[in-house]
Amino acid sequence: MSQRPTVVLIHGLFGFRKLFWLEYFKNVRQLYESMGLRVIVPGLPWAGSLEMRAYALARQLEHEPGPLHLLGHSMGGLDARYWINHLGGATKVASLTTLVTPHRGSPAADLICSSFSPFRLFAGVRSLTTDNINRFNARTPDLPHIICRSYSAARPLHELPWIVRRYGRFIQQIEGDNDAQVSVNSATWGEHIATLPCDHYETIFLNLWFNPFKSRNKFDPMPVYRQTAEWVLAQ
Repeated sequence: MSQRPTVVLIHGLFGFRKLFWLEYFKNVRQLYESMGLRVIVPGLPWAGSLEMRAYALARQLEHEPGPLHLLGHSMGGLDARYWINHLGGATKVASLTTLVTPHRGSPAADLICSSFSPFRLFAGVRSLTTDNINRFNARTPDLPHIICRSYSAARPLHELPWIVRRYGRFIQQIEGDNDAQVSVNSATWGEHIATLPCDHYETIFLNLWFNPFKSRNKFDPMPVYRQTAEWVLAQ
């Protein structure tokens, strides 16, 4: 067993471990290591199905003894739950913290898959429809010995980036407040820590606000990652 607590950072759909010099979790690994944590950042199939990504996660964590503290962003939280329940991860996981994860699916995926959008061709998108995730949840209950924590996010519609605002508007009609990809209700799982005042992409340091005529309050996600690390260190 490692003397330092181990955190596993799990990227979301269309994500990556590292692309050239860019890291998906920008500066988070460095922060965690400076705080005394051991950090693992798996690389999962960027547009793969939930099952495919979970198997990739299982292979990369096969020889890690645990206890492991998982931090999953977006679809990464579902990959973690799949691995925990169905691929043996439950024996080595102490906690799972999810950040804007569609635990109950996303109407945005429903909209894409019912249209002629080219994104419907990606298995990962099809995995996230509300019907598919409802079936997943029915066979993937939380386990009592693993702590589950979650963060949701939401901005008013007029503060969502215009390139994804149509998804935010669609989700708002069906499930209410959202971050343009996932509703607050869907992202709430286990102990809900907070609803963050940001859109889906700001949680990984990506600002898609390209409006030169209007401004919005900036959001820095780093305190959220720091709070999670402090929580892990306190366990």
